[in-house]
Amino acid sequence: MKKAILRSLVLVLLLFLAGCSGSKSSGGQEEPDIGPKVERIESPEGVSAALVQWTNALADVYAEIKDRDSARQAAPKLHVLDRKAKILAAKSKEFNSNDLPPEQQQRLEQKFKGDFEKARQRVDTELRRINADSELSKVLKEIEREIYSK
Repeated sequence: MKKAILRSLVLVLLLFLAGCSGSKSSGGQEEPDIGPKVERIESPEGVSAALVQWTNALADVYAEIKDRDSARQAAPKLHVLDRKAKILAAKSKEFNSNDLPPEQQQRLEQKFKGDFEKARQRVDTELRRINADSELSKVLKEIEREIYSK
């Protein structure tokens, strides 16, 4: 289970973790309330549940992107999700010991696998839609560069 969660986490988070420095400057503005409360995770099950929530939140933000203006409006949410992705990755690593019995690992995988796959497919679908539009793709890449430069 841990390996499956980590592989899935890595696939989904690669977009956000490549080249990120971890800065959290919000320019004095309040952050959008989006995604899981990753700071409160205290168990491998919490990591799994948060991964599903985070992936769905990412899909929701991508679904909002229809043009340049909506992409710019989505940027603060993507910044928040980037920050939460880093925390989620650290929490996942923290709980990535072989301390879980195989039966508990299997139970967690069964519990979250379907929901995670649905969420991941939503992200893939939205990214394909965005990337099919050269204007949207360009704007999203600009936003990603902004995230990575902080």
